[in-house]
Amino acid sequence: MKRTVLLLLLAGLANSFSATAQWNPNPAQNLAVRDQTGTSEVLPRSAPALGGGTWVAWFESVPATNYQLRLQLLDVNGRPQLGAAGLLVSAQPQGSALFGYDLKADNLGNAVLAFQDTRSGSSQCVAYKISPAGQQLWGANGIQLLDAAATSGLSPAIGITSGNNVVIGWNASGPATTTRGTKAVPLVKYSAAGVLLWTTPVAIQAPARRFSRPGFVAVPGSEDVVVQYVEETGSGLGVSTVYAQRYNASGAPVWPAPVRVSDKTIGFAAFPELVPDGSGGYYVLLGSGNPASATLGDVYAQRVLADGSLPWGTTGTEILTGTATARIGGALQYVAARNEVWAVVNELNSSQSTSGFTVQRLSPATGAVQLGAGGMPVQAVSANYYAAQTLRDTGTGLIITYTENTSAVNNALWATKVNYSAQPAFPATTPNVLLSSVASSKLNVATLPFANNQLVNIWADQRVDSGIYAQTISDNGTLGTLLGTSRAVAAQPLTISPNPGVAPSLHLALPRAQRLTIQVRDITGRVVFVQATEVPTGDDVPLATPELAAGLYLIEATAAGQTWRGRWVKP
Repeated sequence: MKRTVLLLLLAGLANSFSATAQWNPNPAQNLAVRDQTGTSEVLPRSAPALGGGTWVAWFESVPATNYQLRLQLLDVNGRPQLGAAGLLVSAQPQGSALFGYDLKADNLGNAVLAFQDTRSGSSQCVAYKISPAGQQLWGANGIQLLDAAATSGLSPAIGITSGNNVVIGWNASGPATTTRGTKAVPLVKYSAAGVLLWTTPVAIQAPARRFSRPGFVAVPGSEDVVVQYVEETGSGLGVSTVYAQRYNASGAPVWPAPVRVSDKTIGFAAFPELVPDGSGGYYVLLGSGNPASATLGDVYAQRVLADGSLPWGTTGTEILTGTATARIGGALQYVAARNEVWAVVNELNSSQSTSGFTVQRLSPATGAVQLGAGGMPVQAVSANYYAAQTLRDTGTGLIITYTENTSAVNNALWATKVNYSAQPAFPATTPNVLLSSVASSKLNVATLPFANNQLVNIWADQRVDSGIYAQTISDNGTLGTLLGTSRAVAAQPLTISPNPGVAPSLHLALPRAQRLTIQVRDITGRVVFVQATEVPTGDDVPLATPELAAGLYLIEATAAGQTWRGRWVKP
């Protein structure tokens, strides 16, 4: 439904100039990733691309086929690389209902997508891999993820291993069997080239039980993955139990038995987001019930190590305590450089008519809260209904993206920043920065890791009809900063050996002697090491980073406008 003639004209202008679109410093406009008049673009997913770019996927309504899946690659300045309309990934038949899906970037910067369509007669999962140039690396029709024991497959999730292989899991439903139950999580593994590596899916299943909602964390230096999943035990709040298991390169379980992540239960529709700890384990935020009041929601954080142990105990940590407010939703961030865990949690009154948000810092070793039982309020509980959406470390503090209700259906999108003492960190004149002032419904807000001195925010927006929009914000609160004027050159894969290795070399085929700049980023995207050196023709470059801790790093080498990238595991 169109709102006003003025907004319709603005949308038309945005579409007319989409080929030259770039980050916009005006919060009343933003960057239209895709907002085609007369169609609906919904359910965006995003992932970091090489060279500071951004992958964005969405479903777009089309008469007769219901929805198509499209993909766009924005360069570091927000300019579309796959045409104004993005790449049509799949026009296979879709149902009228959409479900969750996943987008990840592999270790060489390709986009990996997993979603569901009805080409086989019922909803089943499929996977595609797309290069930065828009090539369908796994074929024009992708790979069908079929499970012979199920009648439908939904909501796939993707894990990228250290060796750049792909593990995918999904919710499979079908007739109850003695061994299966009515719902299971099949896991399949493909090589980077799309070759099936596990001839039989690994199935998380058990008689008379229902499993769903997988999530993945890669274990550095191996092909292992840790898989978190949920056992459904009812419908409503606090009725699902979270488990985890580690699987090796062959798909065999590593731990003697699945680990119950927390003795707290979560809601029937919650999809907990995993935050890697850099060592094969992860942190997770769980929405549950308040131990002192059954009528109030509460939020817990938990840590699972790569060996399956729970250093924060069998429950985890209650982020905020007391019964003055209900705690619902929020986000986690692991700050590797400081070895700190941060959380932002939304606090509401008992009727959920007012809302604000509070930050808390936790000890990675014990989970103990470090800002007091009540944390540090950032936006007080208010009828403006402030709701934190994302939390990202910038290297100098943490930026929180949040919404403010401007009507019963519309909201504005804001950002604020706190330092590592939880104090306001943007200039005192503008402690809160408007990301989008347009009065519209904003959904599926996501923020990529901090890179190139900016955070990229992506969301679904109904300012005209349903569209996908983006806005960047720098570490100092500036919007829409442009980082250069030349078009991006596709990055090349970087050979690193030994890998894993304490002191590896970068193997480059330089056509002439030139100056090489090397950046090393940790798993959060933060630059932790920079090296600049003159390199002879075709020479190897030793990487000397003795001060870096063991973990997984992204290496980026740049010379004369060409970039090479690769993943390095330091044991």
